[in-house]
Amino acid sequence: MLDRRKYINNTYLRDVSKYKHCFFEDKENDCYISVKNILELKEPFYTGSGVCLIDKNYYIVEIIPLRENYCIRIFMNDKRNVILYYFDITFQNGFDNSKKSIYYDDLYLDVVRQGTNIKVLDENELIEALEKGKINKSEYELAITKKDELIKSLKNNSNKYLNMDYLKYI
Repeated sequence: MLDRRKYINNTYLRDVSKYKHCFFEDKENDCYISVKNILELKEPFYTGSGVCLIDKNYYIVEIIPLRENYCIRIFMNDKRNVILYYFDITFQNGFDNSKKSIYYDDLYLDVVRQGTNIKVLDENELIEALEKGKINKSEYELAITKKDELIKSLKNNSNKYLNMDYLKYI
């Protein structure tokens, strides 16, 4: 499990040399919120389709629900407009007291929402993880089930975490 464990304090910072990072516990929504403000970087990061996700004065807001099997990464530009939502399907999420960091245990499957478009990513990685014994059959089935539930909540705009006021943390 630990090889799939991702720590929020040092993820998604490719070519970033300076950033401000804070995190909060939101007891009302039973989640952690991490906010990274990018201050300096070697070069902007673009997706394969040419969308700039990380640049100077951009934000990465991460919502880590404690009772869900996903975490949310919200990429925002310097005007605090959402560029896209990136969801990692997870086995579990939590806080590691020894490392003083929020974490999630990745299940290899991802969902992206940009505007009204929703895409599933890395289904091949999920299958490969199962075939190579990195995950078991129940974890594979959990990933598929949680992906389907997540997509349904995105399509009908009922996702609790996207409907909360996460901008108040910036």
